[in-house]
Amino acid sequence: MSKYALYIKLEVRPEKQHELEDFLKQTLPAVKEEDDTKTWYAFKAAPGLYVIFDTFTSEVGRDAHLEGKAVEALRKVAGELLVRPPEFVPVDLLAQKVGLETEVVGDTDIKKYSLRFIDGL
Repeated sequence: MSKYALYIKLEVRPEKQHELEDFLKQTLPAVKEEDDTKTWYAFKAAPGLYVIFDTFTSEVGRDAHLEGKAVEALRKVAGELLVRPPEFVPVDLLAQKVGLETEVVGDTDIKKYSLRFIDGL
């Protein structure tokens, strides 16, 4: 389970929304290279407000992401595309549901089910 996350708030200049969207889409390959980044989402939260939300297996992985290619590229374009510098907020996750697994941090009573699909059934 990913216990650590990062919330990045991006306030885009009105005339630069399409450029920011293109940049975010082009950033995905760099993030895919990061083994400790388990999930990565880039989305438009409201007019002029975009968010990147990532999850990590450890604080070390989160720190490595902050020093990685994707964040470095974001810092380079921030002055041109954003109203203010990106706001990086480290987050500790309490609960999550990803795919077929649901977990709550610290809950030892959670049961995990393994599902197997058998041909011909």
